[in-house]
Amino acid sequence: MNSQSPASGTRRHWVVIETGANQAYVFASNKQAVNVGASELIFQAGTEWVKTAVDKINDGRAEPVVEIVVAASGKALLLADKADAGRTIIRAVTRRALDEAPGLEIWGTVDPDPVTDDTDLADGLTRAYRRQAAWRSRRPSPLLRHPTLPFTRPCHYSGQPSTEIEEEGGTPYPRAASVDAAWRRRNAGRDRMARQLGNDAVVDAAKLADGVSNAGWIAVMHADGNGIGDVFRKISTTYSGQDFLTKLGAFSQALDKVTVAALRYAVEQVNDRTGWLLPLVVGGDDVTVMMDARPAFEVTATFVEQFARTAAAHPGIARVLADVGHPGLTACAGIAYVKPHYPFSQAYELAEELCSSAKQIKRVDERCGALDFHVLHDSVGQRLERIRTPLTVRDGGTGELRLWPGPVVVGEPEEGGWAAARDVTLLRTAVKELGKRSSEDDPPVLPRSALHRLRQALLAGRTETYRARDQATVWAPNRAKAEAFLRDHLLVDEPPSGSGVTFSRILGAIDLIDMATGTAPHTAAEPADTRTTQPSREAA
Repeated sequence: MNSQSPASGTRRHWVVIETGANQAYVFASNKQAVNVGASELIFQAGTEWVKTAVDKINDGRAEPVVEIVVAASGKALLLADKADAGRTIIRAVTRRALDEAPGLEIWGTVDPDPVTDDTDLADGLTRAYRRQAAWRSRRPSPLLRHPTLPFTRPCHYSGQPSTEIEEEGGTPYPRAASVDAAWRRRNAGRDRMARQLGNDAVVDAAKLADGVSNAGWIAVMHADGNGIGDVFRKISTTYSGQDFLTKLGAFSQALDKVTVAALRYAVEQVNDRTGWLLPLVVGGDDVTVMMDARPAFEVTATFVEQFARTAAAHPGIARVLADVGHPGLTACAGIAYVKPHYPFSQAYELAEELCSSAKQIKRVDERCGALDFHVLHDSVGQRLERIRTPLTVRDGGTGELRLWPGPVVVGEPEEGGWAAARDVTLLRTAVKELGKRSSEDDPPVLPRSALHRLRQALLAGRTETYRARDQATVWAPNRAKAEAFLRDHLLVDEPPSGSGVTFSRILGAIDLIDMATGTAPHTAAEPADTRTTQPSREAA
């Protein structure tokens, strides 16, 4: 029986099933194997568990009583002939969550008012979402099920009350029920991601405890689509009836395929390393991965670029965007560069903030994506605003000098505007010129001593920076080339004219060169280069 056929009745009830607090669940522990397993459980809750429950209730019936409209990681939308059928599905899925994923927050709601006319499907779904939100706000957190008492031994990995004692590396450790469940699903999660992105790139199952291969630094990257929620809202107002259901389900599936295809393309460009990638969340328009810091910038920039290209080439997405009047799908990303043993949850929070910073591009040019990054040398986690306060120099009380190059714009920005001044190709050029190997034929545009002097001067303001610039050109192997380089990258006035904001690419370029080498000598840098990417055919 095909459970995705239209439900047989004319009076249909919307059923909404969603997981909640996903980030808190996935990143409750700094143990990467637990993160992978928790992410896999969220994926299964919205896909395999829902499909199994629907197949069971539809089994043996001439016409299905429940129709799957959307089944994605952590989320399912269904139409049921009867409210009781919807409750049966919710009961099966939530009971399975209690058994197989303790600690996972999952809600299910059946709209008591049936949809009697296909033209009311979108309005009915809106009602169901509102009912879901109202119920969710009244529901206590799963953490209240097991309050920590004085005699409760805390979990070694999460600090939650432990329920099991299991060995790792020959040593017994107490585990919380949620950690133990995620631990048991770690290999399944890793294998699913490896099938999507490439087995060689993804950390081997036996080495999940060791993390990604690295040269002293790792990168946590979080990416998110721009304006995706707006597209879904427009789908509900543009289409009606069965056409609405078809477009809603097809767009959701296509979005997931585009995200996976774009990330796979970016990963495939790194062909000289193994075990350098650990995907944690790849679904819908949401991506969170941990990787070796060396290829991280190019992988992220390529993903952002390829996401837009692949979405534009997908016929189903292109058709929907044309119908709803949306300019195109783009994505933004944040990269937090940290030491391998830095708490992962804090690195993720920083990457998420950097992604939010990159989303400034939405207010400037909707056709472009963007990324932002930061190299964290501190051992204590801080909010991005506090991190960047010392990197913001008040210039004579009238202007502001920002010593980071982000947001870095990826795409084809309008010439002469804010986005064009932050084009990724300009930062790539700066990295390439500064990161050249020392040689008589084609040396770096500036020696390392000059870069050190410029770094100090930038923190002192514009006047000191001008003095250091003049010194740097004297020290440069080619004075004319150095002057042109510094004119383009040292102090960049942010458009529009008179904004009072100046930024510099120099420190960001130095950071990227250092990340590309890790603990290796500076002269061994792998400078970023400009690539021409093409849409991935698999997504279509």
